[in-house]
Amino acid sequence: MSTYVNQVNRSDAFAEQTPTARPQIIWRARFSIVGASLLIAGLTCVVSSLLPGTYSANSDVLVSSSSTMTSVDAVSGANELATQFAQFARTAVVLNDAAARSGIPVDQLSANTSAATVANTNIVRVTVKAGSADESSKGARAVSEALVAQTQELLSSGTKTNTQQLANIDELLAKAKDDVDRLSRALTAAAPGSSRAQAVNTQLNNAQQQVTALVLKRIDLVGQAGRDTSGSAVKLSALTAEPIAAKVAPQPLLYSLVALIVSLVLTTELAVISARRRQSGRPSAAHDARGRARPQS
Repeated sequence: MSTYVNQVNRSDAFAEQTPTARPQIIWRARFSIVGASLLIAGLTCVVSSLLPGTYSANSDVLVSSSSTMTSVDAVSGANELATQFAQFARTAVVLNDAAARSGIPVDQLSANTSAATVANTNIVRVTVKAGSADESSKGARAVSEALVAQTQELLSSGTKTNTQQLANIDELLAKAKDDVDRLSRALTAAAPGSSRAQAVNTQLNNAQQQVTALVLKRIDLVGQAGRDTSGSAVKLSALTAEPIAAKVAPQPLLYSLVALIVSLVLTTELAVISARRRQSGRPSAAHDARGRARPQS
């Protein structure tokens, strides 16, 4: 009889020492796991809804060229220029103009403004982030308008500079030609072989060299003016009349979904670990109780 009891006790102890399967533990704790996860996700949604929002607005600027190049070259050139203008949009001259237009501090614009081409095309996309939808939209519109205005001013100033330089060259050239004519008449009037004739001849050679140098300089400026005129054929125009701002952060639904997934994983692991610890403590107590009961049998 005692042998049978001992065998039964061993089988009971072995059954108690056998750990419960993980799916069984999760199934038993399913309500606690789901409830805790939903509570954490709900709190995350509420807290993130109370945080200050961040809004983003985009404004597109088209870079076009009216040059006489072939269509393929013109498109390629416009695309390359768009990349340069995207970099120009982040410069101080553009941002200062945009700050004056929008009333937003230039430091804030500089920290929250980005510009890049759209898929390597001839479109520059200006993006401005701010704490309100109105400020973000206003900033994006101001930066795009400032980019167009400052580009036009930059191109026109180059043309004006060349025009003024040409006018100065023409004035000096006219004076040099007058000197050549005057010295030619003086040389004709001077006695051949005289010291005066030699002096006038030297002055005449210098004047003719000056005319040649001025003519070459004028040719170079005309070529430069032609290149600037080709550059001034580039035109920037705003495509977005009124940028629409969208809230980019925080996103309560997204944050709560992530919190729900993470909470489900963590609470599940905690439930399994807790159940394992409880099971590891039970066999020793049962074993001690049976050990005390054996002598009586």
